[in-house]
Amino acid sequence: MGKRGVQYFTLSEIEPRVWFMLTGCDFQCRGCFRPARDGGGTLLTAEETLERAEQACRRHYGELPSKAMITGGEPALDRDFLLTLVRGLKERGFEEIVLMSNGYKVGGGEREERGDFAAELVDAGLTEAHIDIKAFSEEIHEWYTGKSNKPVFNAVRALSEAGTELLIQTVFMPGIVEADEIEKIAKFLSGVSHEIKYRINPFAPTFAFEEVTRRPTIEEIERAYELASKHHPNTIISRSCYREYPTPPAQETWVTVYPDLTFKRRTIKDQEEDRISWLTRSKSSTREEILRAVRGKGDDPEYRRRLEEATRKFFKKNF
Repeated sequence: MGKRGVQYFTLSEIEPRVWFMLTGCDFQCRGCFRPARDGGGTLLTAEETLERAEQACRRHYGELPSKAMITGGEPALDRDFLLTLVRGLKERGFEEIVLMSNGYKVGGGEREERGDFAAELVDAGLTEAHIDIKAFSEEIHEWYTGKSNKPVFNAVRALSEAGTELLIQTVFMPGIVEADEIEKIAKFLSGVSHEIKYRINPFAPTFAFEEVTRRPTIEEIERAYELASKHHPNTIISRSCYREYPTPPAQETWVTVYPDLTFKRRTIKDQEEDRISWLTRSKSSTREEILRAVRGKGDDPEYRRRLEEATRKFFKKNF
């Protein structure tokens, strides 16, 4: 088992829970807004990662929380690392262990065949998985991510059969992944299990790596929901791509703990600065060039208000 780059841990002030932010990704999504995609962080073994996360939680909460979220980047790049991490969390008494993944490695990766990774994760203690299905069309998926989507569909089937709770997410991207693509994904999910939760997120161009498209209108999002929910009623509209804004209940800051156990209370502006720095490095651009590129792409208050109305309109308690 090797080491993974750990960017930081995030501790929630809404309820006790910890996020593991791992770096590196096997997708190169054109519209990505995650600095963790391109590596970096501190190289740690899974056991070292667990030990430092435990120290951070005990210092902040006085005890270990019951919920852990493993995200990135892509957490499943190293099979043994992830299995050891999940198993270690279960051994430490975590009751909810959630994986946020693109599903590619879980579903077989380059082999494009189903293996036993999903079942092993559930046996190790995984209780829930959030999988992104970027597109139904393999052509669109390969153009957007650089990889086939067959392993992603395999991962959804395998995780469902293994008995873990599943949340699938798709980003509505005008001109790329629109209502017809989302309807096809909903049909696929319905054929796997009606218990799977499906979330439609609007594309947010503000800090996207490439300016692949515009922000969808509320009407476009609602149309996609109407088509998807006909086939898969367990569907909602979400605004989770809008990381630059707090989500209800209001949370203005996040407690970030770096691998050296330095604590920092980070704000929304701090997150924006992280993304500006990432884009500056990855694009070999100046800060001023990046600021000019993102200027005017933030959503306006009216759009935000209408999006919140749409999320409440189609809200389901089981999400």
